Amino acid sequence: MSLPFRIDPGSPAAPRRVGVLLSTALLLALTPALAQDAGLGGAWVPQGPAPASGGQSENAFPDNEISGAVHTVLAHPSNPDLLYVGAVNGGIWRTMNGSAASPSWQTRTDGVPTGAIGAMEFDPTDAQHRTIWAGIGRFSSFGRLGRSRAGLLHSVNAGNSWKVVDGGGLLRGKNVSGIAPRGTTIVVSVNQADVNTFGNIGVFRSTDGGATFSQVSFAPGSGLPGGIAFDLVSDPANPARLFTTVVCAELVNGENGVYRSDDVGATWTRVSSPTIEALMTCSTTNAEMAVGPADNAYLAVANGGRLAGLFRSGDGGGSWTQLDTPVTLNNVGIHPGGQASIHMSILADPTADTIVYVGGDRQPFTLEEGLPFPPQFPNSIGAENFSGRLFRCDAALPPTSQCTPLTHIGTASNSSPHADSREMVFDAAGNIVQVDDGGVWRRTSPRDATGDWFSINGDLGVSEQHDASFDTLADIAFVGTQDNDDPHQNAPDDRAWFVLLSGDGGDTAVDAAFAPGVSLRYDSAQGLQAFVQTFWDADNNLLSFLFPALTVLGGGSPFVGQFVTPVEINPTDGFRIVIGGANSVYESFDGGSTISEIGPGITINGNGVEPVAYGAVDNPDILYVGGGPGGNHFYVRTGPPPAPLVESLTFPGNTPADSIIRDIVIKPGDSATAFVNTLTRVFRTTDAGATWDDLTGDIQSFAPGALRASAYVPRTGNDVLVVSSFEAGVLYARESSGFTDWKRLGTKLPNVPVMDLHFDEDNDVLVAGTLGRGAWKLQLE
Repeated sequence: MSLPFRIDPGSPAAPRRVGVLLSTALLLALTPALAQDAGLGGAWVPQGPAPASGGQSENAFPDNEISGAVHTVLAHPSNPDLLYVGAVNGGIWRTMNGSAASPSWQTRTDGVPTGAIGAMEFDPTDAQHRTIWAGIGRFSSFGRLGRSRAGLLHSVNAGNSWKVVDGGGLLRGKNVSGIAPRGTTIVVSVNQADVNTFGNIGVFRSTDGGATFSQVSFAPGSGLPGGIAFDLVSDPANPARLFTTVVCAELVNGENGVYRSDDVGATWTRVSSPTIEALMTCSTTNAEMAVGPADNAYLAVANGGRLAGLFRSGDGGGSWTQLDTPVTLNNVGIHPGGQASIHMSILADPTADTIVYVGGDRQPFTLEEGLPFPPQFPNSIGAENFSGRLFRCDAALPPTSQCTPLTHIGTASNSSPHADSREMVFDAAGNIVQVDDGGVWRRTSPRDATGDWFSINGDLGVSEQHDASFDTLADIAFVGTQDNDDPHQNAPDDRAWFVLLSGDGGDTAVDAAFAPGVSLRYDSAQGLQAFVQTFWDADNNLLSFLFPALTVLGGGSPFVGQFVTPVEINPTDGFRIVIGGANSVYESFDGGSTISEIGPGITINGNGVEPVAYGAVDNPDILYVGGGPGGNHFYVRTGPPPAPLVESLTFPGNTPADSIIRDIVIKPGDSATAFVNTLTRVFRTTDAGATWDDLTGDIQSFAPGALRASAYVPRTGNDVLVVSSFEAGVLYARESSGFTDWKRLGTKLPNVPVMDLHFDEDNDVLVAGTLGRGAWKLQLE
């Protein structure tokens, strides 16, 4: 997470600073996927970004290229070119030229049930290192969203193909945080579950190659109590020795702490010290470990979202010494953003048994370090951005001098990777490979300050997108992403993009016919920070930009943004927009320079769900929104201000079973007809909310999980309604069936949550933004 935005300072319109930061880049179910019906469209085509230049890293060649969030990384022990990464929601990827400046990445997991990867390890009993196990787990910074937890993935051919292993069903629904395979014995740790009870979390073990699993936690004679198991790590010099961290054991008459097994997870002994155990409680945010080859073990404990203690054992857990907690000025630690629950990495040096590397979330600005106003950069270690925050600590040095920045002043070129570290490994060439919310990075010469950080994202195609737009003037897709900015495509169908706004991306919108040869795009960061209008020509050149003031008129409530604030553009006028604040609904007739409160007390559902439809050719003032208490109320305005938003008391989706309203779309040219989807059902009104039809039909036969976004596709005499989902891709129904006979739309779309849809009538294409595999485009037939 971070906040700056970027506009090319070389542009004549760009000031040197605009309050925030400016930069160099412009501005499956457990069986194979369901057969897909190509009756409306052919194959979905990936759009990217893969990668996006000008990301929120610093001086990282080439061009600060970023990808999406990657949670785990695996380096071949003897081949520095062979790397594997497990993305947060984008599957497992492999490169065979990982030492190149811009590696090529491939995935073979688009057909498995989910791309949410929580852990990954080689099986050390395979001397050729071709056997790999991965644990499925949801670790997205975007509310931990993802597809169903299906268990484990297993490859015996170096990642060329994968199969699902669910332990006879026992591992379904479990969030795997660590894995240790040893031939037919597989041990996993689980930190959360769909049914989050002590019987479903902790440590589980199989002795028959994964065919069946049993819970080790609670088992008589195992020595391991029930509780949350944040991590599971192996001793590289002793394959039989494992470590795990357990908290909340006190709730089931157990004891928290670090536990060690010397028989591949069959039995366990608590080896933590009283100091460690005093820190590890049921309120502990995270507890991660690393083990070196010389009986040296390290532990990082986080409480309240921040690193609370760093410890070293030189005798395999027999005794522990607390190390310095890495800090900069004003004792600012490695988690200024308070995100240690998933953004904490730790790595033991393979040759220097007193050195450990730790990573946190983001860099602090000067005010957080106790320096005078204004809050700004550079901070005390030379950071110019909210980039990565990592340290090297050496237990051989005197206390208070043990930890040194691994970024900025701790490098040759003041370099840093993206923020939000997740895991680190050493490659076979002695470099650190680190993964975070911006992808994959290499740190050369990690033991001193002569090395630098390099992006090795290459063409890695992972990106968590919650909003997608398409500028038909330039044929350009642009999106809002989780922690990977608001990137825009370089050229039509180009998988290389550039970052416009950096931070957690906001909602996007476009008026492609704002003026002859000019389109208007809207972007923002989290909380509607850096809300910006940008104007583009048909060749995707930035013409000018403006930061609307969002001045509230008429004594309305002060505007408060949501994490992802809905911004809906009126198709009749690009300067007419509706904004869904955290406290009210606002309307603007000048693109946000001034806004008027029109829905006091009504909150439009936000944070990636934007159910608002505004304006039509036959009625520019029509407005539909979904939100209010519980998020399942439907509101309508049919006339111009000051006509109020009025709740439709007949809306049949206003039941707890349907949860919140997900999306609303107006039939073009017929403002009284709108389509609404909730979590599980689809509805239509043809009289502006007075009466309703249920169009759900057979949509649940596709096991879609959660329905998400909608699009309306006009077709002469047989229009089409399109709805996206978490578990079944994109579905459609034709008007000739009453919009109730649902089919799968297109082919070759990965098994990934589809968060947003944008239909471009001029080009007859549908653009989908996915949570993990970027943007995809479908040419309709």
